Amino acid sequence: MKDEVAGAHRPEADEGGRHDGSHGGFARAIVTVMRRNWRVLLGRTVCVTGLAALGGLAVTAAAFALARPAFAEMWNGALAAREDEDSYAPDVSPLLVILLGGLPALLLILCLGCAALQTVHSREVAAAVAGRSRAKEKERPPNGTCSRLGRVTTVYVLRSVAVWTIPMCAMLVTEYLTSTTFTAPAPLRPESVRSDLVRVVVPGLAVVVALLLRLGLALAPAAAAGDGLTPMAALRRSWSLVWGWTPSLRTVAVVLPTGVITVGTYWVLHRAGGPLRDGVRSAVLTYGTDNPYVAYAAGVLAPIAAAMLLTAALVLPAAHTAHAVLHERLSSPGGLAAGTGGRAVVTE
Repeated sequence: MKDEVAGAHRPEADEGGRHDGSHGGFARAIVTVMRRNWRVLLGRTVCVTGLAALGGLAVTAAAFALARPAFAEMWNGALAAREDEDSYAPDVSPLLVILLGGLPALLLILCLGCAALQTVHSREVAAAVAGRSRAKEKERPPNGTCSRLGRVTTVYVLRSVAVWTIPMCAMLVTEYLTSTTFTAPAPLRPESVRSDLVRVVVPGLAVVVALLLRLGLALAPAAAAGDGLTPMAALRRSWSLVWGWTPSLRTVAVVLPTGVITVGTYWVLHRAGGPLRDGVRSAVLTYGTDNPYVAYAAGVLAPIAAAMLLTAALVLPAAHTAHAVLHERLSSPGGLAAGTGGRAVVTE
């Protein structure tokens, strides 16, 4: 039985070939796609989240092993200061170096997890739109999925680098012009009006440009996952699809709510992780080591990791499906005037 959703074209509904691409139809498309093979999607989401958790745990364990001498020095210094009844401020610079060294690995795991979820849900959307069965999907060569996953991961990495480079460069320029970090004296007097303007205008413009770039590249992962495009081709495809009055509004209508829900969910889960923080600290001190600095670091990281994993499992599947459905709508032959260009999402 076929159910036409996702704003499928109905000539009798609009004689001019234009369709009301309502938010209700878009939401129904997301629900329909996720309901088609929800057991498969749930299983793969759990699998991806579990593998990401194991990868993050391995990186964190390696970081703690490398930081063991630094933690021991901090604890010995605190004990010596206590005996001398003196104040003590630990040197955390070795920990910052280890953190910066492990951060790329954690970000790569994050990109791999997002790419895997995007690939799975984009394939489901493509299968629903084309009416393909799961059996036909399984007939694809296995190396095609790995190649597509690599392309989607590369898209996430390139997009992140492109977006975050702009505000980082703006911060460096602002620091160079308004402080003595790089030169002495500073090119602009710290208390001058021009210095204050630079501190406000340069970062503000950088944030606006970064947000516009992020909006234009919002559908690049869905393009790489759904159409199998190369990373650069996916970035160009997303840019060409998004920039237009109606496409940009629809993209904002999808990207902004999903982003707010994702950040909000993470914030709520992280705030609710207070008991986990205290429990991890107590467990480390009881069963691991008597070093309170190790327990403190583990207690800080535990709610962050738990909130990120739960957010990925609860929010990202629907968010990736929404991006894939939007990509299918914008790239359909009928364009926006026909809703989905006559395509129909098929349920079995």
